Amino acid sequence: MFIFQGYSTSMPFSQIGINGIVNLKNLHVKNYRSPQVSVLNFLPPRHVVLGLENLDIGLGSDFTANAVPIVVEGNLVGTITGMTVALTTELLTDVTGKLNAVVRNCSALIANSQITINPTGPMGIFVKTFEPMINDSVRQRIPEIFCSRLQNLIEKNISKLFEFITKINLEDYFPKMNKLDTDVMNIFISHLAKGMYVDNRMITQPLITMDYIETNHQGEIQFESLSEQTPFFPRPMEQLFREPLSDHMAHFYVSDHLLNSMLYHAYQDNRLALKIDESNLPQEMKSFVSTQCPSKKHQTFVCVGYLIPEIGKLYPDSTTSFAILPHGLPYVMFNRDGMAVEIKNRILTYATPDDDSHSRNRSQILVFSINGQADITFSPTNETLNARMNLNRFNVRLHRSAVRGIDETSIARLSPLSKTFIAPRLSTAVEKAARFPMQDTIKFVNPVIKNYDGFISLSTDFHLERKKIDAIVRKSIEF
Repeated sequence: MFIFQGYSTSMPFSQIGINGIVNLKNLHVKNYRSPQVSVLNFLPPRHVVLGLENLDIGLGSDFTANAVPIVVEGNLVGTITGMTVALTTELLTDVTGKLNAVVRNCSALIANSQITINPTGPMGIFVKTFEPMINDSVRQRIPEIFCSRLQNLIEKNISKLFEFITKINLEDYFPKMNKLDTDVMNIFISHLAKGMYVDNRMITQPLITMDYIETNHQGEIQFESLSEQTPFFPRPMEQLFREPLSDHMAHFYVSDHLLNSMLYHAYQDNRLALKIDESNLPQEMKSFVSTQCPSKKHQTFVCVGYLIPEIGKLYPDSTTSFAILPHGLPYVMFNRDGMAVEIKNRILTYATPDDDSHSRNRSQILVFSINGQADITFSPTNETLNARMNLNRFNVRLHRSAVRGIDETSIARLSPLSKTFIAPRLSTAVEKAARFPMQDTIKFVNPVIKNYDGFISLSTDFHLERKKIDAIVRKSIEF
């Protein structure tokens, strides 16, 4: 049972020569039945029509009938059944690029209403004659009250929804880092994601046809602390105009410009550098940077001294560290197979004796670069866009070496650090970040990803969460 309070009204009456006023106090909804039918229609060029059919409300109120010198008090109960509502909303883009909803018209019709009053005192029989008048008055005022409140709620909620879509804060979608965390990948991901958001401002007015709504957004990833604009533009989505749409209800198109803008700003802000040493590796990986593997009993264990024996011989009982610096702007390409990421890194390698706690005797032993490619494939579920990263190219070029006998082939043996540690951790972070928004309002059904050159499309059916819609309707009858 729902009991909402706070609305009062009054109405004049004239009965058998007596004039007075009936005051209804604390008019409230005692029970509510959701609309049996909810429909959404498009009305070009900018309007959406929401229809609610067969909505029932149970009412209660205190009343006072005042006709000097007669004052009668009591309460009433009533039912309104078969209420049908049609609400027309216009979608507009403001100067900030945010989409706004403005309710232009709301009408409500009531099929049946019945008010029963329960007066107290000896004049109760006289007051019962007011029932038809009160019934007509309530029947006339409820649609106006309902539409007014529904308008406010629709505009407020849709405005919040569009505000969320216009600027999606991505930092909240990445794994959180504990303040005491020393894990290098957690630190890197936290630093990369700090202040990250999707700039989804509308760049044109929405297009509404009889069959669909089309919106066009900025589609860039930016950072709160940076003000520089992205100095390049997305590739045209040419296939979009040549291939027929599927029968899904909604279609989303994402250009590879979205990720390239993020990589550009992260590169400019020095967020892509990575330092790996024994202190910031997880416990199971700490021995990897050693020039001497823990024991002969662990022949399958991998360490730098095992992968590149020349380093182990020249720097025994030492620990290596790596400074990974971007040596060019990373680049993302969407293609028919998925997504490919091109990376160029220069890696400075150091060796430090294990007994040197302050790294005073640290020696730079290698400088080399890696040109690599990672493929990312997407597989959507009803709530997430799962992503899997696979490092499939690892080309090495040696620039300087303090260790004789080392060449590109030797250095390529270090690839397990990337393939078994860095790439999987990044993949996990990307997968956690690729969550569909608005899950409390809209549920995707059978989403499908399709790959193109320069962009991907997500086609899906969806349904509105009934509890969310009911909550909005309930608030609209909260008088």
